Amino acid sequence: MFYYIFAHLLKEESKMESEIHRFDNNTLNEVLNRSNEVDPKLYERYVMNKAIDEPFYSILIGMYCLLIVMGAVGNTLVIIAVFRKPTMRTPRNMFIVNLAVADLLLCTVTMPLTLMEILTKYFPLGNNLFVCKTIGILQATSTYVSTISITAIALDRYQVIVYPTKESLQIFGAAFILLLIWLVALILAMPLFIVRHLKHHDLPGLENDILSLDFCIENWPIVHGRAFYSIFTLIFQYTVPIIIVSAAYYRISYKLRYRFQAGFVSTEDNLQKNRRQLRGRRLQKTNILLLSIAIIFCISWLPLNLFNLIADLYPDSNKFTSQKMMVVYAICHMMGMSSACSNPILYGCLNENFWKEFKDILCIEKATDEVGATTQKISLRKKNNKGTLLKPEMITDATNYQQCNTVSSDLTVLTKC
Repeated sequence: MFYYIFAHLLKEESKMESEIHRFDNNTLNEVLNRSNEVDPKLYERYVMNKAIDEPFYSILIGMYCLLIVMGAVGNTLVIIAVFRKPTMRTPRNMFIVNLAVADLLLCTVTMPLTLMEILTKYFPLGNNLFVCKTIGILQATSTYVSTISITAIALDRYQVIVYPTKESLQIFGAAFILLLIWLVALILAMPLFIVRHLKHHDLPGLENDILSLDFCIENWPIVHGRAFYSIFTLIFQYTVPIIIVSAAYYRISYKLRYRFQAGFVSTEDNLQKNRRQLRGRRLQKTNILLLSIAIIFCISWLPLNLFNLIADLYPDSNKFTSQKMMVVYAICHMMGMSSACSNPILYGCLNENFWKEFKDILCIEKATDEVGATTQKISLRKKNNKGTLLKPEMITDATNYQQCNTVSSDLTVLTKC
C-alpha cells in the first residue's frame, strides 16, 4: 500500500505536466529518468525520507514510543512473573505467557516497523529482499498469535467453568496447543512473505548525486489480491475471534449466575445474607471483567481492519494517500496495538496471583496488605451481636468472603466461593 501512496505523493508534489494515475515499473522509470524536472525541494524531501510533516511527525513518534514502552513493560512483567516461580507455571498461565510474548513482539517489532513505513517515503533498510519479506510476516504473525491466544484463553476458561468435571489441561497438552497456535499464525501470515518484493531504483539528483530508492511492495498475482487478503484477515483475525470470545464469556457468565442462584436457600440468617451479598458483588465484577475483555478487543481492532479493507478496495483513491489520511491510519493502527497494553492488565494485573508477583518484582511495599490483614484479624475476634465469639468455621467463612470479594481474572476461584 505504501508504494501506491508514494506514487500519489510524487504526483502531487513534483507538479509534473504528465498525469500519473498509477505507477508501474515503466512509468516509475520514466519519471526517474526525468529527474532533472523534479523540484529541488522535493528532492530534498526524499533525501530526508520524510512522508509526514511536522508537527504530526513528532507527535506520532511520541505516541508510538509511549505505547511501545507501556506494552513492553507490562508484558515483560507477565513473562517474568510466571517463569520466576514454579507454582506459577500452570497450563492456564502458559496461555497468558504466550499472549504476553505475542504482545511483546507487537510492541518491539510490529509497532516500530509500521511507524517506519508511515513516516518514510521509501524503504529505509536498504536493498535487502529477505529483510523486506521478513518484516511482513513478522508483523502479521505477531498479530495473529495475539488474537488467537485471546481466543484460546476464552475457550480454556469456558471448559474449566462450564465443564468443571472434565479432566483439566496438562502441561503437555498446553504446549501442543501453543505450538499449534504459532503454526496456524505462520500459515495465515505466509501470503505476505510470498507477495512482498523489493524494487530498487537509482534517482539522479542535484549536483550529480545519486539517490537510491528501495520500495518494499506487495505484488499480488491476481487483481484486487490485497483486498481479498484484507477480507480474509477481517474474518479470521477479527470476526471469528470476537464471536468465539463473546460466546464463551456469555456462556461462562450464564453458568456462574446459575450457580449463584442455586447456591443459596431462603433464610433470614445474617451470615447467609452477607455471603449472598458478597458473592453477588463478586459475580457482578466478574461479569464486568468478561464484558470488558470482549468490548476492548472489539473496539481496539475494528478501526484498523475497516481502514485496511476500504483502502485496499480503493487503492487508487487520493482519499487514502494524503498525509491526513496517513495520520488517520496511524491512529487506527495504534488503537489495534493498544491491545498489547490492555492485555497485561486484563489477564495479569486483575489476577490476584499475578498481582502479588508484580509487587514482588517491583519491590512494592506490602504495608497496605499487612494493615488490612491485621484489621481483619482484629475484627474477627470481636464479639458478634449476640455477645458470643465467632466460631472457627465462621472465621474461615469470613476469610473466604473477603477473598471472593476481590476482583480476579482467575475465574476458577469462583468455584470455591
